[in-house]
Amino acid sequence: MSCVRRLSLAGIVLACSMGLHATPAQSTPSTAGSTGSTAATMQTTPAPPPASSAQPAPGSDEAELWYAMERAETELKRSPLLVRDPALNAYVRDVACKVAGDQCPNIRVYIMDVPQFNASMAPNGMLVLWSGALLRMRDEAELAFVLGHETGHFTARHSLQQWRKLKTASAWMSVFQIVAYGAGAGGVAQLGTLAGAAALFKYSRDMEREADRLGFASVVAHGWAPQAGADLWARMWREEQTRKYDRPLQIFSTHPASQERLDDIKAAAATIANPPTDFGRERYRAAVHPLLVKLLDEELAQRRYAGSILVISELLEDAPAEDKGLLTFYLGEAYRRRGLGDDENKATDFYAQAITMPGTPPAAWREVGLARRTAGDVAGARSALQHYLDAAPAADDAAFIRRDLDSLGDTP
Repeated sequence: MSCVRRLSLAGIVLACSMGLHATPAQSTPSTAGSTGSTAATMQTTPAPPPASSAQPAPGSDEAELWYAMERAETELKRSPLLVRDPALNAYVRDVACKVAGDQCPNIRVYIMDVPQFNASMAPNGMLVLWSGALLRMRDEAELAFVLGHETGHFTARHSLQQWRKLKTASAWMSVFQIVAYGAGAGGVAQLGTLAGAAALFKYSRDMEREADRLGFASVVAHGWAPQAGADLWARMWREEQTRKYDRPLQIFSTHPASQERLDDIKAAAATIANPPTDFGRERYRAAVHPLLVKLLDEELAQRRYAGSILVISELLEDAPAEDKGLLTFYLGEAYRRRGLGDDENKATDFYAQAITMPGTPPAAWREVGLARRTAGDVAGARSALQHYLDAAPAADDAAFIRRDLDSLGDTP
């Protein structure tokens, strides 16, 4: 959860970020004393919001930062990566408004089609959530925890404090130019430039703790289960451990996830007597499930398979019965595409499991048919491939599969 100037692949977004890898700089192991202190402060009432979020006076620090944010937000609104689904946007905004409280009128929510875990809150009220976070979260309470942390930074005006601090450094002007003027030049081309600037924008440990405290208090006050934050962060911590086997994008991973923060969140949740129990899983599923196939496709398209295998495996463990076929198929896809060691056999096993489960996509039958053909099971291959064509007659590869059936003989 560091304050990092993030790149949205279509343009630069200056944002105080809760990235998967982001934690306060110079993290140290937790101690009983620090955990207890944080747990106690997390339950306090959130500080009052700033008196006004009106456009600041010209020439002020706020005006400089506001100008940069306005440029970034204008570009973001035109981005092809902006998710425009009305129902999903309305749902996420509703949760954001609840945790933001009186600041709700000052917040604008943007969901970006980027398959990594990140949420960010800019000082002008621009709240950005990446689609990879939606795949990784399980319920509304976890979403509220993430958005509550970001609106906590907004309420406490942390980004303005960081901006003022940055101005004392010799690099501040070049970073301002990146943010204010760089959005229009291709985002991918600017990855290298932004990487050099990103490390300059990290929240202090105290700021992160304050944002945690504000967000945690709002989540609990609205009746969401306080355990949700610990559940989410534990999964992020486990995913972080797989990154050494992948090829992480350095710009999105300035620091590893923090065990200390996980310990603090667990401790805070444990101290609440009669805690709320609303996880809002069904509400979350209703909003996000229509995008599940797209989210899974984009997750695998990153080709960071160690992390994807963990993410999909844990989704499968928590999934309702109607999703198990789909997720088992995608787990097979992850192994097949990675193609290391015994991955091909693992993929074949998962495909075979998938066709016995509800919700499996037609492509699972295709993969089973191809595997049976390779194994010499002509009758089994013919049956599975025909099942695929019956279920998906207009599939892009239907002509190729019909040719395979012809080669096996006895094609209807």
